[in-house]
Amino acid sequence: MGASEAKTMMYIPHQLAPLLSPVPATALLLAMLVVSLILIFAGRTVVKVIAFLAVGLVGASIGGALAAQYLVGSGSLGVLLGVILGFVVGGLFGVVAVMLGIGVVLGYGAYLLTQQFVSGEIIPLVVGVVFFVLGIALYDSILGLVTAVAGAFLLFDVLTAYGMDPTLSLVLAGAAALAGIWVQEGLGQKKVTQPTVSNAGGQPSAST
Repeated sequence: MGASEAKTMMYIPHQLAPLLSPVPATALLLAMLVVSLILIFAGRTVVKVIAFLAVGLVGASIGGALAAQYLVGSGSLGVLLGVILGFVVGGLFGVVAVMLGIGVVLGYGAYLLTQQFVSGEIIPLVVGVVFFVLGIALYDSILGLVTAVAGAFLLFDVLTAYGMDPTLSLVLAGAAALAGIWVQEGLGQKKVTQPTVSNAGGQPSAST
């Protein structure tokens, strides 16, 4: 293994390093770069799609098995309906599980943090429940923020592995994270409504 490959493997989890060691360093870094950019600019959508498909496939297999057992008279049509219904229900459950997971992590983290400053269990529990509800209510924004930051960390690793100065890599990764949050939140798609005066009656009207 050359110096560049060894440097690249420094940024790979220890468990995956043996599996990825045959992969050329350039290809590995390119793949990491693509993944980092996807996380930064479309991470929220990607996580939802993966959760929907992964849990949906499990639901499809369960739905097909249940249909084959309990809808014997309907034949292959019943199995097909069971697979479709199981896939849709499972996919929705996967998306909901992501939402609940964010709420649990945020709520439990707030609970543990409050315990460090407040004695007793009532106040930390209340704070934990409040942040759990906030996590669920704001999970879309939180998911976009988390994926953008995670992608920025990976981008920083890629840039430094390419030999770029760490300070410059940090600045570029931070700028990419901010741009990714901006894109994922859809702030660039909001149109500003400005009043205009119609030619006919002189009444102000809104145009986008």
